[in-house]
Amino acid sequence: MRRFSVPLSVVAVVLLGLTTIGGMHTTAQEATPAAEQPNAVVGQLAPLGVPFEVLPGVEVTFINEGEPAAASGQSLVLYRVFIHDGGEVPSHTHPGTTNLTVESGTLSWTLLAGTVQVTRPGAALEQVTEPGTEILVDPGASLFYNDDVMHVARAAAAVPASVLIAGLFETGQPIITLTEEPGTPTA
Repeated sequence: MRRFSVPLSVVAVVLLGLTTIGGMHTTAQEATPAAEQPNAVVGQLAPLGVPFEVLPGVEVTFINEGEPAAASGQSLVLYRVFIHDGGEVPSHTHPGTTNLTVESGTLSWTLLAGTVQVTRPGAALEQVTEPGTEILVDPGASLFYNDDVMHVARAAAAVPASVLIAGLFETGQPIITLTEEPGTPTA
C-alpha cells in the first residue's frame, strides 16, 4: 500500500478555499430572488396570491386556476381586481364566460357589445343588451357574461372597487384582450 503525504499547510489552504466557495454559494442562495413577472396567460397565471398593478390604478391578484375534467381545453380561474379612484380597465374582452361580484366599493361597468346578465340582491335578473349602457354594481351584485361581451370597467367613486371574478376561460389565451373600439382587438 502506498502512502501519500500532504503538508498540513496545503490541506489548510484547500479547506479555506472550499469554505470560501461554499460561503459564496450560500450567500447567493440567501439573496432575495427577483420579483416574478406577471403571466396573464390562462393555464399559466402567475404569480398566484400576489397582487400586482396591471394598469395605473388597477391591481390584480390571481387566486387560483385549474383545468376541470368536464371542460377540456378550459381553465377555471379565480382572481380579484382592485380598481382605485381614477383607475380604469379600457375596452376589453375575456376568452370565455365570466361571473363577477363586487365585494366593496361600486363598480362602473359599461357594456360596449354583447349581452350581460345582472343579478342584484332581492331583485329580478336583468338582461342588458344596449351598447353604451353603464351598470353600477354595488357590493353583493353580480354580472354574468360570455366571451363576446366587450366592456369598460372603473371605480364609480373615490372608494376603490374590489371585484371577485371567476371565469371559465380558454387555456392558452390571454386573460384579457384590450380593444381600441368595439370589435377591434388591439395588437
